[in-house]
Amino acid sequence: MTDYPPPPPPQQPYGAGSVGELPLSQPLRGASPRDAIVRFFKKYASFEGRASRSEFWWVALFVWVVSIILGSIGNQVEAVTYVAGLFQLAVLVPYLAVGARRLHDTGRSGWWWLIALVPCVGAIVLIVFWATGPKAEGDKYNVA
Repeated sequence: MTDYPPPPPPQQPYGAGSVGELPLSQPLRGASPRDAIVRFFKKYASFEGRASRSEFWWVALFVWVVSIILGSIGNQVEAVTYVAGLFQLAVLVPYLAVGARRLHDTGRSGWWWLIALVPCVGAIVLIVFWATGPKAEGDKYNVA
């Protein structure tokens, strides 16, 4: 009887897979909420590399929901107001970092974050950039 080698595992699209399988330097395409939040805190202050849309938007939703919950509880309990402030302070740098990495994936510099300072239109332009799909120009931001 001839022993055949086992078939190779199915190929996943570029960037797909769980956090442990893909290097942190690569964008995690199709990230689950858990994987996106884990990577968010693992790459706390890393402005290098790229972040996929799912990686960015799950984190944005997480930060927004936690902020809303702590803010609404903080209206009734003064001590929670301080916790909400500490949370906002704790996620400021990693949120700026994941936003910059998302901009890198769209082929733009992380300095585009500064457009948010333009009243009215700046935040809208930034949201459109973040929602844009990955571009080949983003490869220049890959970390070796």
